[in-house]
Amino acid sequence: MAPQCYLNGAFLPVSEAKIGVYDLGLLRGFGIYEALTTFGRTPFRMPDHMERFRRSATSLHIEIPVSDAEMAEILTRLIESNIPDGKEAVIRIVLTGGEAIDGLRHDPKSPTLYVLVEELAPLPREVYESGTSVTVFDFQRQFPESKTTNYIQAVMLQDERVRAGAIEILYTAHGQVLECATSNFFTVKDGVLITAKDNILYGITRKVTLELARALMPVEERDVSVEEMYAADEAFLTSSFKDIVPVVKVGERVIGDGRVGPHTKKLIEAFHEYAHAK
Repeated sequence: MAPQCYLNGAFLPVSEAKIGVYDLGLLRGFGIYEALTTFGRTPFRMPDHMERFRRSATSLHIEIPVSDAEMAEILTRLIESNIPDGKEAVIRIVLTGGEAIDGLRHDPKSPTLYVLVEELAPLPREVYESGTSVTVFDFQRQFPESKTTNYIQAVMLQDERVRAGAIEILYTAHGQVLECATSNFFTVKDGVLITAKDNILYGITRKVTLELARALMPVEERDVSVEEMYAADEAFLTSSFKDIVPVVKVGERVIGDGRVGPHTKKLIEAFHEYAHAK
């Protein structure tokens, strides 16, 4: 069966899904986005994702046309139709302002909502065992606490990231470490877990990591300078599509001794146990 998607109240093959050329998501880049994965074919921490999705919608004055329960039914149906038994899913939920009024305005009650569900392609095991690298770019997202569809800067930096062999792009601004293009960023120094508190998207994997970490080590959510980050003993990033990924190199600088640190290993293990117990 051809992959299915959900678009404005209908289930249909992805190849047949069409959005109008006057949709504000296309015409003006006006929309929000939510992304999550499954564990045991069940959407992970869906209430948290839907809460963030609704916050993002509120910030852009768009109404979500389905309830949380209806969204759960949509995801269940698409997982069953698109994902082979024994495999996990990547879920993308997109909400735009719908058809433009006078080219710029929108009707909050007439958005475009579509959902894509694809098979998850896990990262290679060696990424988690040996660590990886990130590039660095000075940038702060507009509306950082909302998950909008504006990924212009991230898209423009992808060729540079690939050439560097890096997994992500770390954003810094005004001498402070913020977040990665599609992930949150953490450091460990002297056994203390540290991550930015402001001007970031509050990731759901970040939230789970903080919950687990508080039972294992001291945690600080605060401003983190670039100099402090480079002096860290360990670093890692968190993402719905990646879980917890060790970072052993930032730009041209090696973090710690260049190996995956003990606190990072402990959190990876704790996250794996938590996610697979659900």
